[in-house]
Amino acid sequence: MRKLTAMIVASTLALSSASIAFAAETTAPTPPDAPAAHGKMLHHKGPQHMNPFAGLNLTEQQKTQMKDIMKDSGARPDRAAMKAQMDQMHSLVASDSFDEAKVKSQIDTITKAQSDRMLDRARAENKMYNLLTPEQKKQFNENYQKRAEKMEQMRDHKPGQPKPADAE
Repeated sequence: MRKLTAMIVASTLALSSASIAFAAETTAPTPPDAPAAHGKMLHHKGPQHMNPFAGLNLTEQQKTQMKDIMKDSGARPDRAAMKAQMDQMHSLVASDSFDEAKVKSQIDTITKAQSDRMLDRARAENKMYNLLTPEQKKQFNENYQKRAEKMEQMRDHKPGQPKPADAE
């Protein structure tokens, strides 16, 4: 159960961070060769890391349309509500007795909220993807493959071994 709780906490934090980073990047695009802004994911190759549309040479019209899609894609994650959900899960885990029904209910609440955020994001990304030219779509898919391969390499990396050169 600890692993499940840890997995839920980690995925919630990852999704909320990714959503916020993605929203910030689509509202303020930065050229790929620009230096990373202070405090913006410097350990992940700069601020473009979480933006799947980075490096596609978007036109101003595409950028404007993408900003509009993000604005219309629903409310931003409610960080206070997410924190309250995680605090509730913590209190259930840290109690003197374990109430499985309450924990399952809280897991369902957290999972539903995550699912809703992921659906909103996927819907918005699909709209933005469909704004791309065929060449940009090809580049988008190639970038996805490269990121997937890097993630695979990072996942397979064993602690204590040197990192693969292209995963840095």
